[in-house]
Amino acid sequence: MLATIAEIIIDVRSLVNETTASFWTDVEITRWANKGQEIIGTETKCLSKYYKHTLIAADIVNSREIRMNSDYVAIDDGGIVYDDKPLEQISLNALNEHAGNWRTTTGTPSRFYFRSDMIGFFPPCAVGGIVEYYGIERATELSGETVPLSGDYRTIAFRQYIVDYAVAQCWYKKNEMDKYQGKMNEFMKGIYNINAILNGNRNQGAMIIPGYRARGHRYAIQYGRTDLYID
Repeated sequence: MLATIAEIIIDVRSLVNETTASFWTDVEITRWANKGQEIIGTETKCLSKYYKHTLIAADIVNSREIRMNSDYVAIDDGGIVYDDKPLEQISLNALNEHAGNWRTTTGTPSRFYFRSDMIGFFPPCAVGGIVEYYGIERATELSGETVPLSGDYRTIAFRQYIVDYAVAQCWYKKNEMDKYQGKMNEFMKGIYNINAILNGNRNQGAMIIPGYRARGHRYAIQYGRTDLYID
């Protein structure tokens, strides 16, 4: 079912009633199909992949940060593991407020933070350190026998939404705005359906930082006791 770009093009052409290329080219439809699956992968975070890398000097920026793998658009649940040790997530604001001269602290990383597409470590990471995480990967570009959405078997029923997006762009090119909007509505409904089905049981977000716990909670920060917060 819509297992290759050729099958997707056939389906799109059937829906726009142009079985042989005339107004719309196969190159255009392929480009729109790839845009559609890229949006699906990004909006639903449905494609998760394990990443493991031993750091070299060229990986490390600002003495403590590494850039997220370019195949990924975000970090998935599970956080960051450094040298087989799970790290706790923190923010730059929290480090600035509660960790004193954290920029000069040395030792083995125990925390990580995000800054744009960078992953930072506190204390700093080092050459030879092994970083592991699950990332939300970008879908493999469709061409030849490439299977949509990186071949993830869970998404077979959702390949139709790639067709919806490509059909919408066909109508946009032809300035058929009502038809364009109708197909885009179906596409966006597809995004909603994928999120509801695949992400309904995802883990909850990162643990709330102690500073936001209710007063009196046994893990709440006491005034003047930042040592309870950061090792």
